[in-house]
Amino acid sequence: MVRMIPAYPREGANTSERKVFNALEGIQGHDAWVAIHSLGIGRHASAFQGEADFIVLAPGRGILVIEVKSPAYVEYKGGDWYLDRVPSPHKDPLKQLDGARRSLRHHLRERDLLVGSEPIARLVWFTSIGRHQFENKTPGDLQFFEWELGWSDDLAKPAWIIEKTLAEYNRWYSSVDEVTNDPAALTT
Repeated sequence: MVRMIPAYPREGANTSERKVFNALEGIQGHDAWVAIHSLGIGRHASAFQGEADFIVLAPGRGILVIEVKSPAYVEYKGGDWYLDRVPSPHKDPLKQLDGARRSLRHHLRERDLLVGSEPIARLVWFTSIGRHQFENKTPGDLQFFEWELGWSDDLAKPAWIIEKTLAEYNRWYSSVDEVTNDPAALTT
C-alpha cells in the first residue's frame, strides 16, 4: 500500500484532487512508494510560491510530480493551452509542473538527499476527460510528450500510469547524451 502524506486529503482539496488521492491510496503492492498531497512550495525556483498537487516517490523508478486538472475539454496549439471550465483556462499546466520540479530538485540536492541523476518526471492528470477530449492542434511539437498526460480512465489504474510515465521518461532521457538519468539512484 502506498504511504500517503498526509493520510487524508488536505482541507480545500477539490473533487479531482480527491479522486487522485483515493486512486493513489488504493494502490496495492507498492509498499515502498510515498505519495505527498498538496505540498506548498514557499522556496519556489521560478515564482513567489507554488504547490505540487501530488508528488510520488517510487524507489528504483523515480519521482513523479503531478498536476491535477478537471476541464470539460482541452485544446493545445503551438505552446498555448486552453482548459475549458477551469479558473485559469490559459495557464500552462506543464509550466506549473516545471517550477515545482525545479524547486523540488534544488531543495533535495541542497540537503544532499539527491545525487542529481534521479529522474523527476511530470504528469498532468485530466481527471474529468478521456484522450478523445484533448485536441492537440500541433502534435509532435517540442513542448511535451503525450505520455506526460493522464486521463479519467487512468484513475482505475493509478500504478500503471505512474509506472508508464516514469518508464517513458527514463527511456527517453537514458538516450539523451547531456542528461545523467539513473532510476536506481532513488532509493527508499
